Amino acid sequence: MRTPADELAETGLPAGLTPAQHEAVVAPDRVLSVLAGAGTGKTRVLTLRVARRVADDSAPAHHTLVTTFSRKAADELRRRLWSLGVEGVVAGTFHRSALALVGQHRLDRGAAPPAVLSDRRRTLDRVLEDAGFGAPGADRARRGPRLTPAQLDVEIGWAKARLVVPGDYEAEAAAHRRRTTVPTSTVAELYLRYEERKRRQRMLDFDDLLWSCADVLEGDPRFADAVRWRFRHLYVDEMQDVNPAQFRLLRLLCGDDPDLFVVGDPNQSVYGWNGADPTLLDSLETELPGCRCLRLDENHRCSPQVVAVAAAALGLGLGQTAAPTSGRGDGPVPTVVEHETDAEEARWVARQVWRSHRPGRRWGQIAVLARTNAQLSVVAVALEEAGIPVTMAGADLGPASDLRPGGPVDDLAGDRRAERPVDPDDALETPAGPVDGVVLATFHRAKGLQWSAVFVIGLSDGLVPIASARTPATRDEERRLLYVALTRAERELSCSWARSAPTPGRARAGGRRPSPWLDAVVETTVELRRRAAVPDTTTSRTRLAELRARLATT
Repeated sequence: MRTPADELAETGLPAGLTPAQHEAVVAPDRVLSVLAGAGTGKTRVLTLRVARRVADDSAPAHHTLVTTFSRKAADELRRRLWSLGVEGVVAGTFHRSALALVGQHRLDRGAAPPAVLSDRRRTLDRVLEDAGFGAPGADRARRGPRLTPAQLDVEIGWAKARLVVPGDYEAEAAAHRRRTTVPTSTVAELYLRYEERKRRQRMLDFDDLLWSCADVLEGDPRFADAVRWRFRHLYVDEMQDVNPAQFRLLRLLCGDDPDLFVVGDPNQSVYGWNGADPTLLDSLETELPGCRCLRLDENHRCSPQVVAVAAAALGLGLGQTAAPTSGRGDGPVPTVVEHETDAEEARWVARQVWRSHRPGRRWGQIAVLARTNAQLSVVAVALEEAGIPVTMAGADLGPASDLRPGGPVDDLAGDRRAERPVDPDDALETPAGPVDGVVLATFHRAKGLQWSAVFVIGLSDGLVPIASARTPATRDEERRLLYVALTRAERELSCSWARSAPTPGRARAGGRRPSPWLDAVVETTVELRRRAAVPDTTTSRTRLAELRARLATT
């Protein structure tokens, strides 16, 4: 029986691919980097390239490894490949691949699999207690402000992602202007205590897997050669989110004769606060000789109006060469609304959501997005008071939860968590349930999702960008994060902000200013409305002439 994969090999590709997508799928380059903007079909391109190479036998499935950044993304990739008749491709996160390889290396030598901490924060809690940062008391008071396990976990995660050992943490934190509740020298001391405690227990944590796997490949050439023979064709999704520890492992997996395909979007790099380095995507062309770069710029998710507004948030005006385009039909011009207070903004959102919930549209096709989880609580109350069902955009982003079932190591059993970290400004949310409700999500949680109608709220300075973003690099990342939020809308997009917020004992707090990137958004909406109101007489005359010509021949 002929499969879709057979058709790929015989007839080329399915209909509907743009020229750029087609080239990305069929290009013969062994090392190819695809810069794929929001909604440009990067997952489709990656999947079709894997299927095409399996079909023409240039990259057999059992020799192919695809690295994604979440279990959900890996599951979706396998589902798409299965629909194309492709089976046998290994897909998973960097951490899952590292865990499997470290486990295999130990198994080959008769050693026990690595023991991995299920939750680093439990150990960090004990480290903090031993160092006098535990429960309130004289000792803790002597050590100064309280440092929580979650805060220390973030700092250690950042350090390990950037290959920073305890002795170098203080200097690196200063170079990147890390903000901590205690001196960075204290964090470095606690980081060292944690590492020593872990060594005594002969345990690895989630981030150690990347270091350990890379060390094995560097230190055991025979094992490295066997791994490169097994996984000789490599693919990486969301390359802009790769951190130095992951890149080191990827580079070692590639070896001296890489066969590598990566897709990523520098404009959606939003995890730099936790160690991700978008410059690694740009460095591929110099790091790997022979690497060629392709671009996908046509957005197939968002209307032209949404694309224009999102591009404006990045500083790309209408008609600029670098600005993305849309392959979808026209939609309504996005709106920007100013409110007096957060509560007024929330009530306005509730009213607009009611109007947006037209026949045929589920509540779940509408989303409200904010920079922090705290902002969403006010909206949740307003929606519930209006009788509108609500659900939270969930993500199982707990530490290393995929390592719990099956003992210390569940080799190749699948990922049970998203690999992306949780922003300290993004408090833990409850998982989405089966109820059809308006989705509430932070900008970070919304990444990779899309809705018919989106309300992006709280666009005031101090929230967008967040007040803690004080360096040019962090502010640039905040700007990209806004772009991510805006491009979650397929057709309808509303932006809003409030001038003030109520505080205990006062009716309102000090006046706020709009986000510094909102002016460009407003200017773009004004221009879009102007263009929509003025008839395109040139096009109209051309169409009229064509119609008259056809009538004359009938």
